[in-house]
Amino acid sequence: MKKRSLSSSGETIAAKYLENYGYKIISRNYRYQRAETDIIYTEGNVIVFAEVKTRTNKSFGEPEESVNEKKQIQLVKSAEGFLSEHPEYENYEKRIDVITVFKSKGEFKIRHIKNAFNL
Repeated sequence: MKKRSLSSSGETIAAKYLENYGYKIISRNYRYQRAETDIIYTEGNVIVFAEVKTRTNKSFGEPEESVNEKKQIQLVKSAEGFLSEHPEYENYEKRIDVITVFKSKGEFKIRHIKNAFNL
């Protein structure tokens, strides 16, 4: 599976996972300048900015390990951009999550890391 296709399918699986738990998806692949957030959703009065990492093997470590400092800075920038463009979420609590999707033997395993780092 090509990287972009794998990434896209992982994001779709993550979005379905979130919807199954009753979270409301606000946006997918939101871009602000050059920064991107994979999924933005609400959980009650919390607005969540989620990075999705999809892998088929662990030769480069756990999927969440690739959310390095540079990626974290980009996520914060994207979140701040979204909030500046959507004042209706001003009074919401804010959070950044990482969702990992690991594909092995045709099955997907999801790990949802809430509050992965500070906004």
